[in-house]
Amino acid sequence: MPGALPFISIVVPIRNEEATIVRLVRSLLDQDYPRDRFEILMADGGSTDRTRELLAQSDVDGRVRVLDNPGRTAPAALNVAIAQAKGEIITRVDGHSFVAPDYLSRIVAVMEETGESVVGGPVLMHADTPFRRALVAALYSRVAVGAVPYRTLKTRTYVASLQTGSFKREVLARVGPFDEALAVVEDLDMNTRIRKAGYKLLLDPSIRFWYLPRPSVSALWRQIYTVGLVKARILRKHPDIFKAKYLLPSVFVGALAAAIALAATGSAVGLLFLAAYAIVVTGFALSRAPELGLGALRLLAILPTLHVGYGLGFLAGAGETILGRPSRLPGPP
Repeated sequence: MPGALPFISIVVPIRNEEATIVRLVRSLLDQDYPRDRFEILMADGGSTDRTRELLAQSDVDGRVRVLDNPGRTAPAALNVAIAQAKGEIITRVDGHSFVAPDYLSRIVAVMEETGESVVGGPVLMHADTPFRRALVAALYSRVAVGAVPYRTLKTRTYVASLQTGSFKREVLARVGPFDEALAVVEDLDMNTRIRKAGYKLLLDPSIRFWYLPRPSVSALWRQIYTVGLVKARILRKHPDIFKAKYLLPSVFVGALAAAIALAATGSAVGLLFLAAYAIVVTGFALSRAPELGLGALRLLAILPTLHVGYGLGFLAGAGETILGRPSRLPGPP
């Protein structure tokens, strides 16, 4: 009917999300957008915990469609859900996140106000544990792996990439599906293809969602190593988006390995490098002590995990061309 609000499809990749699924489902069901003008599709990559049980308990009216994702990864899940979606607008939401009550309303309003076909909001980190509070302090700092615009911008602006975005259907029809060869960072590849197709990516802080970062050092290591590895694959696919900063963690890993080898021989140069790095990490932890208290000590493990994990992952990804075979991902996709 004339003047009807656009129909929206929310697509969500999930796998073993029992810690976050209830809050996510409730935030999606409680939108102030008319309930007959949106649908929720979740593609499950074979959850082995209570994700589906808790999802069913939270969705008493059966408004969430749960689809099987045999590919298991996030890009495979998104393709499964988008293939079933009916919406004029497709909005991607992460399994370990939750959204504001006006999330859908603001997406539609921003698209109508600006005429843009791809919009999204900045990542608002939800730090609900001492470890996550320390990790967020690192992620927002240039000392870690570099703060990115979609986490820090406070005003409406055009950006090179959105962590999660909302797309008019014709955009995805034009650029094609998510690349299922990428286990993570599929958003960077998709955003790059969208920009190359002539569209702009608009970030608007009134579109609010909260993301829960990894809960432990081991989970962070798996994530950041995989991000580095897949980033190298994306750069082979899109060499024109290369930036020197992508190499810095790998250069650091090489320097760190050389310093350890030199220090083992008693070299003062190696010892000085290691001491300088220890001072940087310790100094950053101490600078966050007023806000984190003793929790700042976690930064002594978090920063090296980010630096070394990303650097080694990128080197593994870059070495795939030389070795002629793909590097193994650390753990399940």
